[in-house]
Amino acid sequence: MGFKTTLAAALFVALVSAIGNAQEFSAEVVYLEPNGSASPSHPTSKIYVSKDKFRLETNGFTGAVLLVDREGQAAYVLLPAKKTYQALAAGPSEYFHAENPDDACASWQGAAEQKIVCQKVDTEMVNGRDTVKYENKGASPSAATAVWVDKALKFVVKWQAADSSAELRNIKDEKLAAALFTLPSDYKLATPQKGSKGFSKR
Repeated sequence: MGFKTTLAAALFVALVSAIGNAQEFSAEVVYLEPNGSASPSHPTSKIYVSKDKFRLETNGFTGAVLLVDREGQAAYVLLPAKKTYQALAAGPSEYFHAENPDDACASWQGAAEQKIVCQKVDTEMVNGRDTVKYENKGASPSAATAVWVDKALKFVVKWQAADSSAELRNIKDEKLAAALFTLPSDYKLATPQKGSKGFSKR
């Protein structure tokens, strides 16, 4: 094999690897006041994303961790302090992967339990990143009213609801360990709380 062929093969492998990792990243979830500033009353969360899977680490009173696998249609809330978990009917609809950021209505509707009357608005810059904004014209009080899908990450980097909103900051493209998205083997199933249908604590 000649030098040029070897170089071409190496570049191809590097390109495939880069594409494969392009949708893996971590970020801080910053909750916002109505004026757009960070909320002093809502701790910043941490999110890890690997295509259709994500892990949301809240830093609130319970320290709950949310694991969602859209492709596998599974969602869990973990309580690390007790080493317990509970299965959920679905994950939060404000976070989802969109194969095509320019046509993401079906992805949003597929991620939501509630009815989403989706409408594409326009392209917008969010913290220097190219995004496409979508609005939910039939939003219930618990559903997001708008989401911004990042064109490069193919994931929501900002969302807004009737009484809350958040955006992803300090985004880092990086290879993530599979264990981040796996239910720990030493966790036990918790007794479901009466009336619990989903993960409401963002």
